[in-house]
Order: sequence, then C-alpha cells, then structure tokens
Amino acid sequence: MTKEQKLYKTLIKADLRLVEEHYDDKNKAVRLQAAYHMQQAIEKTIKLKAELEGQNLWGHDIDVLINKCDNAGIDIGIPNLIRNKADTITHWEAECRYYPVTVVRKDSIKKIYDVTAEWLEQGKTK
Repeated sequence: MTKEQKLYKTLIKADLRLVEEHYDDKNKAVRLQAAYHMQQAIEKTIKLKAELEGQNLWGHDIDVLINKCDNAGIDIGIPNLIRNKADTITHWEAECRYYPVTVVRKDSIKKIYDVTAEWLEQGKTK
C-alpha cells in the first residue's frame, strides 16, 4: 500500500472505532451516528480494496460500488452480509444524519461491524 492508502485506512479504522464505541449507546442520536460511520467504513473499505486492484470508484451507494467491482471482474472479498444489506447500509449515510425518526437496531450495526472489521484486515489491506 502507498502512504496515502495507509492513511486512508486509518480513516476507516477511525470510523470503525466510533462504531465500536457507540453502536449500543442509550442515546438514539449517538447510535444513529454509529450507523452512519458504519456506512462510511464500508464505503471506504470497498474503495480502498478496489483501488488496490486498480479500480478507482466514486459514490456513496454500496450496491453501486459492489456492482462496479463485479462488472470490472474485481473480487475484493465483499462479505455476503454486506452484499445482502447493501441497500439498508446505503440509507444509513443520509438517514442517520438527517432523520431522527430512523430506526437502526444496535445488533444490526454490531453484526455488520464485526464482518467489516475482519474484512478490512484481509488481503492487501493487512
């Protein structure tokens, strides 16, 4: 990894740290922020792993990013849970920041966190 890619990975780890510390917070607004950072960690992980394979991606929609990788024939090891929940996760990017009535279960955040943290450390991003 280049120095810039390593620095980018530190941003992903910062997102994950915020998620880990706040996904089960009693304050709903704080939990929603954890979900937002979960979406950010996934988006950035896809972009970093794709970049390491020579693909430069742009955008926030997890489904679109996954499809761009698939269509380019790039296998970045996206976990099935993330593939299956891509639409839900994508909505966390805006809904959790702007719509306080949004409901995100803490166990959903935690499951996705666990899978993403492990995925980040696989392959070329070690």
